[in-house]
Amino acid sequence: MRNNTLIQDVIAEGFRLMQTNNVTDDQFYGWLNYSKSALMIASNNPVLFMNYNSVINAALTATYLQAFEKLSMCLRYLIGIQVLVDKNKK
Repeated sequence: MRNNTLIQDVIAEGFRLMQTNNVTDDQFYGWLNYSKSALMIASNNPVLFMNYNSVINAALTATYLQAFEKLSMCLRYLIGIQVLVDKNKK
């Protein structure tokens, strides 16, 4: 199994959640925990995970953002790094 398949699954789940047009904070936090775990499993690159934590912190501290906007921020990062996951897994 390719390692970025797990990341692609996380991204797909995030998109499914966004299609409901009513992402709650609880749904976002559940998906967020899932995405962090998946990234840790799929990649052994601490830089990718550290950068993702920076994105997460930016999303969480922006209290004016809706849950779907926070989800979107995280999805953009994961989409951008998904090709790197396979390259960095040893």
